[in-house]
Amino acid sequence: MAKAGSGGASVDADPPRRRGGRAADGLPPGLAASLRDIVHLASAIDAHAVVAVLDHRGTFLQVNDRLCRVCGYSRPHIVGRRHGLLHADVLLPASLPQLRRTLAAGGAWHGEVRNRAADGSVFWLRATVVPVAVEGRGRRFLALGTDITAQRQAEQLLARRRVQLDALLQALPDMLFLQDADGAFLLCNPAFAAFIGRASADIVGRTDADLVADAEQVRRFAESDRRALRTGKTVTVEEWLLPADGSDRRLFETIKTPLRDARGRITGLLGVSRDITERKQLELAAERLAFFDALTGLPNRRLLTDRLGHALSTTARDRLHGALCFIDLDNFKDLNDTLGHDMGDRLLAQVAGRLSAAVRESDTVARFGGDEFIVMLELLDDDREQAASQAERVAEELLAALGRPFDIAGQDYYSTPSIGIALFGGGVRDSADDLLKGADLAMYQAKAAGRNTLRFFDPAMQAAVSARSALEADLRQGLQRGELLVHYQPVVDHNARLAGAEALVRWRHPAKGVVSPAQFIPLAEQTGLILPLGQFVLEQACAQLVRWSQQPSTRGLTMAVNVSARQFRHPDFVRQVLGTVQASGANARLLKLELTESMLLGDLEETIAKMGQLKALGVGFSLDDFGTGYSSLSYLKLLPLEQLKIDQSFVRDVLADPNDAAIVRTILALAESLDLQVVAEGVETTGQLSFLRLHGCQGFQGYLFGRPGPVEAMEREHLPAW
Repeated sequence: MAKAGSGGASVDADPPRRRGGRAADGLPPGLAASLRDIVHLASAIDAHAVVAVLDHRGTFLQVNDRLCRVCGYSRPHIVGRRHGLLHADVLLPASLPQLRRTLAAGGAWHGEVRNRAADGSVFWLRATVVPVAVEGRGRRFLALGTDITAQRQAEQLLARRRVQLDALLQALPDMLFLQDADGAFLLCNPAFAAFIGRASADIVGRTDADLVADAEQVRRFAESDRRALRTGKTVTVEEWLLPADGSDRRLFETIKTPLRDARGRITGLLGVSRDITERKQLELAAERLAFFDALTGLPNRRLLTDRLGHALSTTARDRLHGALCFIDLDNFKDLNDTLGHDMGDRLLAQVAGRLSAAVRESDTVARFGGDEFIVMLELLDDDREQAASQAERVAEELLAALGRPFDIAGQDYYSTPSIGIALFGGGVRDSADDLLKGADLAMYQAKAAGRNTLRFFDPAMQAAVSARSALEADLRQGLQRGELLVHYQPVVDHNARLAGAEALVRWRHPAKGVVSPAQFIPLAEQTGLILPLGQFVLEQACAQLVRWSQQPSTRGLTMAVNVSARQFRHPDFVRQVLGTVQASGANARLLKLELTESMLLGDLEETIAKMGQLKALGVGFSLDDFGTGYSSLSYLKLLPLEQLKIDQSFVRDVLADPNDAAIVRTILALAESLDLQVVAEGVETTGQLSFLRLHGCQGFQGYLFGRPGPVEAMEREHLPAW
């Protein structure tokens, strides 16, 4: 309590001594009784009040129990001591004259006082001090107080939080703003103000139309605002914005979230805009690295393979033909050996330009590797002979284009090609691998014929066709006879601990022994046998999850199952998966379905809907062989994915090929920005593992940790105590 009549804050070391005839509290009996009556009366008025009576020197003459409880001192310890006992220190010198004048004039003083309790803690009182007359004793001062410590602490906490929030807003690199339902800005952070080029105070109260000169941009802002306000849902838009400082425009991802009052009514929007220019550039760079040749700018083998797959589907459906022209430069090695690789690179770049100029926009020119190029012709005649004639004319034009001299470092250089041609389509579903092999074989026939010429692939060479037919019949029987089995390849975490497994189907043929999956999986996809085969694998995988769930050491292991395009597009795919999971009793959250990038092409809405139905019940999704397709980067943020799997073709040469290393780093950075897990496939050496760990990869799969095999072998290897 503050002293009522003096600016001093001294503390009496000893209480006043008692004199004869005085009460136990050191006061004359009559006075003590009067003061007690005052205290009791004040306490009765407000049972929660802190009450004290002091003399003109600030000595406590009487106090109530509430004050004793608040300050932690007993009444005998307080009465007779000066107010300095409580170390009141909030009454600033400027307040003291006001207090003295108020009390001297007989008025009541009101204020807030900070005090210290017996244990050293601080407590606050909102106090009123009034003079009271005690008969025959002059004036005394009645102090009434309310304990406002909790309120003050809450105010201080709120003030600290406001300071912290302000610091956060000041430091936040993203632009943040609040708008009311009419679009007027209520608040913005410095990043937003700097981008707009105005002070925050000059922005508050204005609308987009007041701040942005571009009417079309204002219209787009208003449209997204209305959508969020109308639906009551968060709206995310990507928009190119031009900073006020005149620098280059930047791409922003803006998230607008409706704000509601206590009754649930939408009162405005919270907006957060993040500069994603670099992220988009990273995505484009990843796409460029993954699908285009760095030297020539042409599509690479991966992109060609993907486009060829599309072309095969189209020609099989439309009954038109297409052709692959496999081009190899004659004697290219001689140029590299005599003039150096730099000159060889110049020649390859010029060859790429001439090939591109010689074909239609609907055709594809790709660098297949080294001095090998592929020209894929589409939309040829539905008559096979006419299509062959069209392909031959184009190939002759390519021969002529590449037969002209090249300018290499100011010198004419002559290079001739050998071209092999393989027709496809016409209602027949060909294999991409077979076509490439056929065109390659035809190219070698052209070389054998003297170079600088072309040859067609002879279908009679395709002994593999009959072999495939026999394999299909064997596969059908094998499914019926139970020759198919499931092996498991371990998937480990950052510390090489077993995190789960991938279920891989194997075929043990009674006569041929183990048949490679590369032989029968594509065949099963083409013939429709992939549906019963995929169902078999899914059932086995779920059954294994159930067995694992019965042991504490394996209860959390995940299971990855590959899903083919034909399976995924089947109308009953979702029902079949859910039915299998429920019938087995497996934990759906431990099941991860692996999709390939090529599967994402086509009906994106249907793909998202199917994934969403399964995701809602716990089934996870992984994008397998990431980087080998060509259209999925733009879909990544739309699909409910949990994981990317880096294709082993990138991992294999990650320590030797700078392009592969750059692709892996890019994929890891992209996954981190999208909050996706990553598993690197095909890890075979500790060097590859170290590189991947260094750049943030958390999951690994490959021969370094174990080949696919029976589950018992995997458990013995990775669970020693099993």
